[in-house]
Amino acid sequence: MEIITEFLDSAKKEKVYRTKDPSELFKAFSDSLPEEGSKLEEIYDLLKRELLSTATLNTGPNFYAYLTGPGNHIAIPGEMLATTINPNATKWHLSRASTEIERQVIRWIAEFIGYDKNTGGLLLSGGSMANFTCLAVARKIKTPVDVAIDGLYGAPKMTAYISSEGHSSLEKSFDMLGLGKKHLRKIPVKPDLTVDINEMENRIRQDKTDGFHPFCVIGVAGTTNTGAVDDLAGLSALAKKYNLWYHIDAAYGGPAAKIEGYSHLFQGLELADSVVCDPHKWMYIPVEAGCALVKDPKYLRDTFSVLPDYLRLDADRENRFEYMEYGFELSRNFKALKVWMTFKYYGAERLKTEIKHDIDKIQYLKSLMEKSDDFEILAPTPLSILCFRYIGKDSKSKDEDYLNILNQRILDELEKDGRVFLSGTKINGKTALRTACINHRTELKDIDFLYNVLKEVGAAALPR
Repeated sequence: MEIITEFLDSAKKEKVYRTKDPSELFKAFSDSLPEEGSKLEEIYDLLKRELLSTATLNTGPNFYAYLTGPGNHIAIPGEMLATTINPNATKWHLSRASTEIERQVIRWIAEFIGYDKNTGGLLLSGGSMANFTCLAVARKIKTPVDVAIDGLYGAPKMTAYISSEGHSSLEKSFDMLGLGKKHLRKIPVKPDLTVDINEMENRIRQDKTDGFHPFCVIGVAGTTNTGAVDDLAGLSALAKKYNLWYHIDAAYGGPAAKIEGYSHLFQGLELADSVVCDPHKWMYIPVEAGCALVKDPKYLRDTFSVLPDYLRLDADRENRFEYMEYGFELSRNFKALKVWMTFKYYGAERLKTEIKHDIDKIQYLKSLMEKSDDFEILAPTPLSILCFRYIGKDSKSKDEDYLNILNQRILDELEKDGRVFLSGTKINGKTALRTACINHRTELKDIDFLYNVLKEVGAAALPR
């Protein structure tokens, strides 16, 4: 469609962030329920003016915020075709080929990251729901009572263990699963921002002494803040020692697990009981496409299968795979086709090449900053996330309060400027500028552009 082509072309030329007052957008979309239809041309004109012209262009080369992938061209017709067919990917006789395509995609994702390709799994909205799904399985399997029938009322207080750099979705999952946020033990990290396994073991021992029931160890393979990859093999040994479920959150970093020169960081990923990996991050799939992998598919079914009369399985049950028994959702759209088409069209080697290039681009940016007196690197850079701050050639550069205020001001000014878009975070209490590259459309010349914009906006933010 012409409107799609125009938008993708504009992403290469326009500012990545286009400011507009929230009240203006509210006004544009505050009309009453339409009683009569409108002409398609009028609808497109409205969307071009108020949606496309104000969209933050994560499809373009100058988007470095959060961990949002840019999508890819072949996935667009895949998504359109999936919407055209409109299957409910939950029950085999409603979605025969789409079911088998999703099962194949699950095998491909597992193989791509070095996990057991005979694993069970399903596609979900993102890493948050995938983490929730895997923890729901871990809770079901490791709770010493029948949690499905009796709930947690007769169970001891259950605890799990994760790096203090772990993702917020795991904390939300503990809330939603009735486990209580305070029982997700956040373990301190070492100077390289990976979890301190000795401290984790000490906490497990203390909790057992205090009458708690440890049930899960969680490793992070690519933290959201800095891309740090925990000692996955060491965590596996710890989980095995205490008979705990071993889960790995590899939502961001997982796709780099088989990249030459970086695969050593992920040794032990194959030992996990469950893994989360988001294709819509570093595999360049459009959102939504998260993935939960559970090594033993039976555990998914044991956790989620409920069969009311109106959904009783049909004839020939042995040869029909029913996704409704392997996850919480009953209504499910056909997420797998855009992932399948991406693998089929580009191939695994092309995807790995682009992932390696993303790491190289961030390492190049890091080298530029290390040669400059204007920037300070604030964290190790194992993958494609760089955390730094602007310090300038200023006598106050050792004043932490001053630098925090300065870098927050730079973040605000970058958003107003709009030429590049990045996010901020905290590293050891220091306000950091955070640049993440999971974008096959970004080139080295774009990294040079980013570096120059950072220097320009940083210098302008200095007190006069």
